[in-house]
Amino acid sequence: MRRFQDRVDYALAGRVAVVTLDRPDRLNAFDGAMYEGVNEAMLYFRDDADAWVAVLQASGERAFSAGADVIALDEHSRSGQTSALGALLIDSDMVTDKPIIAAVHGHCVGEGVNLALACDLIFADSDARFMISEVRIGVNPVDIPIKLANRLGYAKAFAFLAPGDGKSSDWLASAGLVERVCAAGTVRKKALEFATRLVEECAPLALRAQKDTLFQAAFASVSEAKASGEARRQVIRASADYAEGRQAFLEKRTPKFTGR
Repeated sequence: MRRFQDRVDYALAGRVAVVTLDRPDRLNAFDGAMYEGVNEAMLYFRDDADAWVAVLQASGERAFSAGADVIALDEHSRSGQTSALGALLIDSDMVTDKPIIAAVHGHCVGEGVNLALACDLIFADSDARFMISEVRIGVNPVDIPIKLANRLGYAKAFAFLAPGDGKSSDWLASAGLVERVCAAGTVRKKALEFATRLVEECAPLALRAQKDTLFQAAFASVSEAKASGEARRQVIRASADYAEGRQAFLEKRTPKFTGR
């Protein structure tokens, strides 16, 4: 296991990277070190040839993340600094074309919501509670409204953002943000099971190219997504996995993909 900034753990379960926010004494709130730890873990996952899919979860029983660390924010402001405590790399860039699944339990507030929305899928415990409360402490969120406008449309996104009341997992699922609502206490297990399915049932190069195409279509343009997808497909067609996938289909057996 690796640990980043004494805040984030990284471990492998087969070919699934399990990335864990580990600051339970502060409800996994984001201070500068937490931002750095998450970013370092995501870059490590990107470059880890042994990891094909990631599950992003949190330790403790009370919260996925309580959002920005208000104590750290206060100290930051009192020192005269007006910049943010940090930023998530996966806000502004895809970072990796490998799938990332958020496993959310307990309270998921502010930057916790932002981190979950930056993942490709969100699994949530049935009793998880999502809240975007920045406006209640006098600051406006930036990345979250952009994501919500893209995924929900204006009115539904506004209803999530203001006045900042907590939303249930069922509300987010009905809005299309949560992919699966899990029985209370099971979300980490269910997310890992799903990630393992992706590893075992999907050709990794094709899955990554598919994510890239989808990401470009959602956040860039259809023409760019098509061009990117076509370029990736040309590479995949020369891969050993593509040959194995065809051969396994013809032989009516389960393919054995290697990521090459």
